[in-house]
Amino acid sequence: MPTSENEKEAPLLWDYVPIAEYKPPAPPVTQSVRERLTFFRRLFGRGEKEQEPPLEGAENIQALPDWQLECIVPTPEWHDPAEALDVELKDWLVQETPVSPVVVMVGPPHNGHCETLMTWAQRQQWPLLSPPTAAQILAGEDTWLTKQIIENTPWVLPCLERTYLRHPEGLTVVRRFLANAYAGNLGRGIIGCDSWAWAFLRHVWRGRVPVTVTLQAFDETRLARHFRDLADASGDRPLRFLQSDDGRDVLLPPEAGKASGETSNFLQLLAAHSRGICGVARAIWRANLQSKPDEKLTDKADDPVCRIANQTVWVTPWLQMAHPGLPSGAGRDEAFVLHTLLLHNGLPLELMQRLLPLSPGRIMGTLIYLEESGLVAQDETVWQVTPQGYPAVRHFLQAGDYLVDQF
Repeated sequence: MPTSENEKEAPLLWDYVPIAEYKPPAPPVTQSVRERLTFFRRLFGRGEKEQEPPLEGAENIQALPDWQLECIVPTPEWHDPAEALDVELKDWLVQETPVSPVVVMVGPPHNGHCETLMTWAQRQQWPLLSPPTAAQILAGEDTWLTKQIIENTPWVLPCLERTYLRHPEGLTVVRRFLANAYAGNLGRGIIGCDSWAWAFLRHVWRGRVPVTVTLQAFDETRLARHFRDLADASGDRPLRFLQSDDGRDVLLPPEAGKASGETSNFLQLLAAHSRGICGVARAIWRANLQSKPDEKLTDKADDPVCRIANQTVWVTPWLQMAHPGLPSGAGRDEAFVLHTLLLHNGLPLELMQRLLPLSPGRIMGTLIYLEESGLVAQDETVWQVTPQGYPAVRHFLQAGDYLVDQF
């Protein structure tokens, strides 16, 4: 099939670049002062909620059920980003003796760096290194690594953040590992690391800087392509995504070369708010999709294909969305808990109790407090900052002069 001019000029969807070339999206230049003030009020959960005119027909639209959301916005399978990583690393992979024996892939929270590298390793048939246990980290043991490294065999460590703890006795293992890896003593390898852990480790470990790559930020154009790709896989007829207050297109149909009328700036705002982090944007997008109830709507049990009345999905207008924000009384305890969770890309409660200078009761109470605000959630035993709460949490910590990532 011939490639259109628009497709030729479009940037790569999954594009790995040197970390210095990462460019977070900027907010729309046409965004009004009123929109900006409302955005920041909701970011911090402060101030009175602005009164918006009621939605026309709001009583006739409802949140999509989970099974439909899974059809329209499924979790990525990570094959495409893994293939894109192949493209970025092709020269390094064919070098017999590369200048840098290791490459580090850094990614912000909820951007799938671990999943992408595990998928990539499976494609390349490179062994995956398992991280040490918390007991091994605190004891400074190296057996977790020596039992896995095979001479002349390349390797992948998907989650470097699982090899350390911010504790006086929790840095020995990761320091030894990095020193040996960068010196070439472990052979050729690829390391994945969360951006907050990377910021911390670069602060406490002053070794040579390796080749470091990251996934380029998802701007409005990339988000539109990504959401359309996900939605088009749900059925044989393309869905229409319209803003529920005025009917403007949020996501243009694939056959539309140019907008036939005024389009919403929703995706521009979403890209800026999420800082170009695909997983954060995807979670917010998914939470704000609605449809009109229809008695003829197929049920998942009857038909596995996603069907929506009139093939129209309604999107909540940006200023009427409920963004999680920090409670008005948030202070040191909340900052300690949130910062610790981000530096380790999530932790179980028992480890938080060892790392934080707070009593177990205060830690648990703070977690519940933050959970009620939509800022943290527990997945099995691990507590993490939620994708929807991440923008507010990052801004809160940055305003408090805590160490933050560069994304």
